Amino acid sequence: MRRHFSIAALSLLLMTVTAAHAQQLYRWVDQNGRVTYSQNPPPAGAAKNIQQKRLGSGSVVEGSDLPYAAQIAVKNFPVTLYTSPECSDACKQGRDALSKRGIPFKEISVGDDQSVDALRKLSGGTRIPTLQVGSQISTGFEPDAWKNALDNAGYPASIPASSRRQDAHAVQRKLPAVSLFTNSLCGLPCQSAKDLLTARGITFQEIEVGSDESLAELKKVSGSNDVVPVLLVGGSPVRGFDQVRYQSALDNAGFPKQAGSAAK
Repeated sequence: MRRHFSIAALSLLLMTVTAAHAQQLYRWVDQNGRVTYSQNPPPAGAAKNIQQKRLGSGSVVEGSDLPYAAQIAVKNFPVTLYTSPECSDACKQGRDALSKRGIPFKEISVGDDQSVDALRKLSGGTRIPTLQVGSQISTGFEPDAWKNALDNAGYPASIPASSRRQDAHAVQRKLPAVSLFTNSLCGLPCQSAKDLLTARGITFQEIEVGSDESLAELKKVSGSNDVVPVLLVGGSPVRGFDQVRYQSALDNAGFPKQAGSAAK
């Protein structure tokens, strides 16, 4: 009985430590004066003025193992879905088709130059969505082509809900970089933008506009350097602070809707 109690107590302690870690938000300034907000601490020696904040608690969802046939398919023919924040209906239809079938997949949001180049090398173009099943590539959402690719890879026609991992664990997204352009005179709009990102637990880089270099960078990404804040999600700018547009841009890129939650 004592042994059982100790194991239970240890499990509870680990869960508590894990939850506490997930609720930490770090703010630091790098050697170039750039401010970064992240749930992970900065690399050793890479930052100064490190601050920590506590966020609201999140949840951890356990899931059961996939059926054997699906495990083999995942091992031999992993599935990756390339989307972008600008892609709406087609990407949603593709994502829903995979989720309905219960397929574990990694989603990569294409927005920055690196992800665009990777997609071009993989598929020969930049058409979104693009589905990769092992080495087989399907560009655009074509239900029959996607079904055939998954069938040929050995994925079950439908994975029973009782055997599926929760989407939060089965789906992994490579989220795009997020930057926020501000300046010292912006006041409430810039603070509201930072608060929104912080509340969702999003790692972002704050770029305070003032130097010629930062002004040129702002004009390059947004087409103008006379409006702040500017939210940059991957390669998609949102000028000014508009809560609805900010939330929509972050949702479309696959970011969690609240701090500590897993990506959908």
